[in-house]
Amino acid sequence: MKSILFGSIGSVVESSEIQRQAFNEAFKEFGVDWYWNVANYIKMLQKPGGLNRLIEYSKNEINSDDAKQIHLLKIKHFKLLSENNLKPRDGVLDLIQYALKHNIKIGFITTTTKGTLDLVINNLSKYIDFSKFDLITHDELVTNRKPDPEIYKFALNYLGSTQSSSIAIENTLESCNSSINAKIQTFLYPGEYTIYGENSLISRDILKSVKSFFEEG
Repeated sequence: MKSILFGSIGSVVESSEIQRQAFNEAFKEFGVDWYWNVANYIKMLQKPGGLNRLIEYSKNEINSDDAKQIHLLKIKHFKLLSENNLKPRDGVLDLIQYALKHNIKIGFITTTTKGTLDLVINNLSKYIDFSKFDLITHDELVTNRKPDPEIYKFALNYLGSTQSSSIAIENTLESCNSSINAKIQTFLYPGEYTIYGENSLISRDILKSVKSFFEEG
């Protein structure tokens, strides 16, 4: 069975700046003297996982419970800041319609927290009917988050899809490692805050790239 696997949230929606602002508001509310500017946040985003990012940034000075509390505050502020401010990235809606028309399964294969995922889905529901997706994942479904390939292996098994008949779309090189290590053909669809050089994975026109994969492969 063919499948299109949207990866991290950033492959579907450009939310990095709102996420950055939400983290900074969470720091204020929690009472830590931290501030993430754009340049630093861009570097941090190359590794997926907000919880891991918090612990690493603190140089392990905060424990996992504190990190979870800050992350919950971040979700609260992300909800406030993102309301009516999120839209699908270029090509995403057309790609979903292409999949539905050609009987291709659709997955949203992320290892973000369920709270963040629900917020994104709720904000995009006016544009995207997520009930049409065959699988939507979150961090609680796996032991190891991206860039570990576990979530993609889980997705292929759940969808009954093969590696050779599936395409993954990610927005950072680090997250691409997750699908590549699961032996799935991958396109890098870089977002506004993605660091990248010349790379054969890059797609500027995601609909064109995916259509070429299925129709010329």
